[in-house]
Amino acid sequence: MNNTGSSPFSLPLATYRFTCRAEDTVSLPALADPLWRSVFGLALKRSSCIREGEKCRACSLRFDCDYAFLLMGFNRPHTRHGITRHMQTVPPPLVFRCRVRDHASRVPPASTFSVRLALVGTANERLPAVIRAMEDAGRLGLGRKRARFSLAEVVQDGPQPPERLVADSRRGMTPGRPAQVTIPEAPRTIRFLFLSPYLLPSDTDLGQGFGGGRLVMQIIRRISAMHEPYTGHPLDADFRCLKELAAMPFFLDGDIRAEPGYSYHANRKRFLAIRGDCLMRLADCAPLWPWLYLGQWLGVGKQAGKGFGRYHLQVVE
Repeated sequence: MNNTGSSPFSLPLATYRFTCRAEDTVSLPALADPLWRSVFGLALKRSSCIREGEKCRACSLRFDCDYAFLLMGFNRPHTRHGITRHMQTVPPPLVFRCRVRDHASRVPPASTFSVRLALVGTANERLPAVIRAMEDAGRLGLGRKRARFSLAEVVQDGPQPPERLVADSRRGMTPGRPAQVTIPEAPRTIRFLFLSPYLLPSDTDLGQGFGGGRLVMQIIRRISAMHEPYTGHPLDADFRCLKELAAMPFFLDGDIRAEPGYSYHANRKRFLAIRGDCLMRLADCAPLWPWLYLGQWLGVGKQAGKGFGRYHLQVVE
């Protein structure tokens, strides 16, 4: 069913596939999203910022800047109510979604490779700036060796049918059109599989084991915090009921592992990284299903905008 209105699954989004052609040998780690966000962010800031040296939080133009909007989550406070009304920033509406591999890879010159990202709601209106920054990122280069690449093609590939777009942002490309994700009927049992580490603060106490209720509520809060700022419509949901459902023991057997002291970059903040998969029984928790399903596009936990906390749901029955 394709739902509209103020329900959680009406959050519109679009995903884009950028096909790139390597000019140098490009080295990509198994989880390439943080690398892409780093070089893309640098390119976007260079093309957006007109007050070099001034911190974004203090800049009077922060609500009009593509970089502050897309990667830092600055959104005009008077447009927000509910869960976001006291937030200085909201979750950024741009989420990288590259394929997570088992090992690093090398792309030889003249070969092609792809990078994917999702834009939520009104962020799709800034697609020309995103494409321009991706072109500039190719000139900056990836990794320590600054391997260069060129942008060959841009395709809007979900959730609507694929549509080939103009790769060159200077040729008057029409912004992307977000679509509402179609939510299938709630299954009775699913397998919840982490594609990338789900990061928690390093001092998190898991107590008797994996806190499934915490995970579900983080997914709900992330979607809620994105809904109103990027759609312009308040979200009407019974959060008390959802919290009660999230506290139910619906997590079954699985293989969940916690890795303390995890850091995705040298000399950076440490996290508790959760990996693995588990079974979830949704027979008595159907209202949670739309949130869990939509969260597959957005991730969950710390650094979700950089590709962490990505998961996939598999119907077991």
